[in-house]
Amino acid sequence: NHGNLVDSRRKFLASSSKAASLIGLLLLSGSTPAFAAENSVQVTEEELDAIYREEEQDGNNPPLPDIPQAPEERSGLVVLRVSEVCQFQEKILTSIVRGDLDVKVAPLQFSFGTRILLRNSKLDSNMKLMIAQEIPRSDRKKAARNASNSMNILQDIITFSDGIQRDFEPQEMLDLADKYKVLRINLNQLYEYLPQKEKDKYYGYFVEVTEYEKKIADGVYNPDIDGVLKFD
Repeated sequence: NHGNLVDSRRKFLASSSKAASLIGLLLLSGSTPAFAAENSVQVTEEELDAIYREEEQDGNNPPLPDIPQAPEERSGLVVLRVSEVCQFQEKILTSIVRGDLDVKVAPLQFSFGTRILLRNSKLDSNMKLMIAQEIPRSDRKKAARNASNSMNILQDIITFSDGIQRDFEPQEMLDLADKYKVLRINLNQLYEYLPQKEKDKYYGYFVEVTEYEKKIADGVYNPDIDGVLKFD
């Protein structure tokens, strides 16, 4: 039945998109990058639109059973986390071109993943909050330029990836890796404008949430033993 096949495919894609936020854990947990190849799938714009609609109807990714929902990530922590994703994407792309990784990635994976990243991280509003409330007044104009550059690069990544309606050429992967590198540099510079006390606070949160997600990814997280993740 064609309708059942389409429905099953959408459910698989939706499950994959919900797991996409943990993609950085492939490096952190030492998991094999073959995961990306095993779970990669070519999708259409219609299917992506359907996934978005279904996610809105089901409450936008409710937490898994028996795992307490993590607190909302804000400001400097979001900047660090998005920078980490950029580093991961850059490393994956350059490793494939060098022949260090034998996996296949599709352009649509990057445009779709970036849209999810923007929606879930609320990066734009978090950078504005960071500039308005935490970065010293003397650095706010420079920080605003870095924030603007970051949002423009993210949109460029979407446009660039959407414009490739076939498999990647090696140079295209290197060009995309460069975009992630420039984005990472802008985000890191934004973070560096913070006073040292704030930088230490957010880096501490970053370490905590990384350890929390690693335990979840490894299947060893126990709320009764590990407690609930909190940002004080």
